[in-house]
Amino acid sequence: YTRQDPGGGKGRLAYGDFLPLDRERAWDVIDRMRVIGERHRATVAQVALAWLLAKPFVSTILLGASKLAQLEDNLGAVEVELTPAEVAELDALTEPTPLYPNWFHTQTADQVSAQALGLAPPPEEKKPAAD
Repeated sequence: YTRQDPGGGKGRLAYGDFLPLDRERAWDVIDRMRVIGERHRATVAQVALAWLLAKPFVSTILLGASKLAQLEDNLGAVEVELTPAEVAELDALTEPTPLYPNWFHTQTADQVSAQALGLAPPPEEKKPAAD
């Protein structure tokens, strides 16, 4: 799927626009994965799967290939090792937009409570002034 061919030729998205998503944001993520893939000589699909594999909480990935070429491409993801900066960049690009009331709580919570709930960074340590 690309901006130029949003339906992916005869892919499943060619038959309807039923998924509620921010398409421009999705294209931005795909464009960034393409750039990252060029650095690693990998496809967008391999970068996406490598990104998931980089997560310590992901124990397995279920592949949905319908063609042998897709399966072979997907399996190539195990050879792609993303840098921590690339993983963080993709995480930031795909961070969900907070829904109400979550965004409200982050704006109105006192800092001590927000830090205890993991909604705000811990306070910075103050360094003594230099003499």
